[in-house]
Amino acid sequence: MSGNIFYRLDPLLVCLVLMGVLLVAEELGFRLKGKMRPGTDSIEIADIALILGAVMTLLALLLGFTYAMSQARFETRRELVVEEANAIGTTYLRAKALPEPRSSQIQELLRQYVALRGEIARMTDDTPEKIREIDNRSKQLHSLIWSHASALARESPNAITSIFLQALNEMIDLHSKRLAAFRNRVPFSIYLVLLIVSIITLWLVGYYFGRRQRGRILTTVVVLLLASVMWLIMDLDQPTRGSIKASQQSLIELHQDLSQEGSSTP
Repeated sequence: MSGNIFYRLDPLLVCLVLMGVLLVAEELGFRLKGKMRPGTDSIEIADIALILGAVMTLLALLLGFTYAMSQARFETRRELVVEEANAIGTTYLRAKALPEPRSSQIQELLRQYVALRGEIARMTDDTPEKIREIDNRSKQLHSLIWSHASALARESPNAITSIFLQALNEMIDLHSKRLAAFRNRVPFSIYLVLLIVSIITLWLVGYYFGRRQRGRILTTVVVLLLASVMWLIMDLDQPTRGSIKASQQSLIELHQDLSQEGSSTP
């Protein structure tokens, strides 16, 4: 449940909160070191530097690993849009070769289907209820188109009907793939571990620069860089929110083309 709520938050807002948490962690480390009298600290500064170096290396590895996961999911969603647009277009063209009146009926259903895909492309609400509604509407159109296709297979089993069924089957499969890619996010536990390691790192940085006011400027820069990378990771991981989105232009152009053809058909 916590994961679902987290994925519906604005990435920029989450990273602003993260910046605040990291600055507080750095300040706590800074103040703790500042309260200690010189010579009373049993831990040498070289030891802190060694631990800090190891923790920062771990943080860098975690950030690189998480970015790779997020970027791979983004690329998958982007590629599936193009594949689905091509599959729908191919199915529509092959439907023209089918006998009437089923040919026109299937083409009309495909125009409704690509309009639904265009609606998904403009969607900003990615709640489970909305996704379930879109999925149900898609499956209803799948069922209607498949009923016409199966009737054609019984009425006139030939090569044209066979290749149309292949294209239709691929189109339906791509819906399932896009839905799975939409739901496939970077696991919440990875974000949680990143947060914990980031807090520990900034606390150590603050402790390392204790009693040196100029160190606060450097740690603030580290916080800004860390929050920026986290924002990039989370933004890539969001299918509908954020500023970085997989282009839906292929589906939008297909929708426009089929709509124009439908309006010009008597």
